Amino acid sequence: MLDLQNPESDLLRNHGAVIGEEAHIRSARDTGPRYDAQYPREKLDTYGNLVLLCPTHHSIVDKDGGAAWPTEAVEKFKSTHEQAVDAATSAADLTARDLQELLAAQIAIWETKAQLATWRVATSHLNNVYPQLRQDEADGLFELGAWLLERRWPDGYPRIVYAFEHFRHVLTCLLELIGRSFEAKGEILELPREYKRIGWDATLYNELISEFNVKANVTWLLTMELTRAANLIISAVAAELDPLYRLTEGYVLMQDGDAFWGIELSRLQHDSPSSGSLPQAYSLQALIDRTALELGGGDPRRERDIDLYAVDVSEWARPVTGNGPDHPAG
Repeated sequence: MLDLQNPESDLLRNHGAVIGEEAHIRSARDTGPRYDAQYPREKLDTYGNLVLLCPTHHSIVDKDGGAAWPTEAVEKFKSTHEQAVDAATSAADLTARDLQELLAAQIAIWETKAQLATWRVATSHLNNVYPQLRQDEADGLFELGAWLLERRWPDGYPRIVYAFEHFRHVLTCLLELIGRSFEAKGEILELPREYKRIGWDATLYNELISEFNVKANVTWLLTMELTRAANLIISAVAAELDPLYRLTEGYVLMQDGDAFWGIELSRLQHDSPSSGSLPQAYSLQALIDRTALELGGGDPRRERDIDLYAVDVSEWARPVTGNGPDHPAG
């Protein structure tokens, strides 16, 4: 709440500056204003216990431990002000505000389910020379995939909707690979090295080591692509919803390497999509086939590598369409 008796407040308000201070109705400190030992601690920093005041009124309501402004009086003051604001706001504005709040809440849920806080750790596991993932990390990704599939995104935020759908397509491709090719080993899911489990059979060994190398490269490519997709969401939210979004945390970084070879952090990003473009589905089989082709079959002993950072993963994973000579049906 701004102090409208102060001419400076009018000037700042007219220029979009917020000079209010976030105040607690009930203090978190037992010696603070309006402290309530019965009030749940987990609710102290929630909307119901906060009020926005100008600096002057903040000092007034907290003076002498809030003796002149008990809890009920501050809550009534807050409620009266909110009713006045709502009365002066059109239904369309209220709907837009509610929509923005709901969308922001969905984005916060995505941040948690996507484990952005530990993104470096998860990507370091997938980028291991022997790709792996903790069981809880894998479970979280599968839960995230289902959650994204259920989402109905609102109109009016084309970049955000595109970014989330793109992220979903990339994640779906990675989850298909994990579900089809990784196996459990205790609390770890890993890409199995079947070539180490057989008796000597040169032909079968060559086939299995090539298959492992191709799928390891595909895992690394999809880990990079998912990192780009996560950062595309961050850019889209900052552009269309909240310019201050993750201004402190920043973009997510992908971790590669290990303590022996050295650890490398990379900030991978997509260009913003062109207006009206639609997100593309990713075909795991198409990506496997193209990767095998570029690796000359996949046998690592041939020392044929891919510059992973230069690969256009969306092009390599483009679903095959048509039933021409090169694309038979079935």
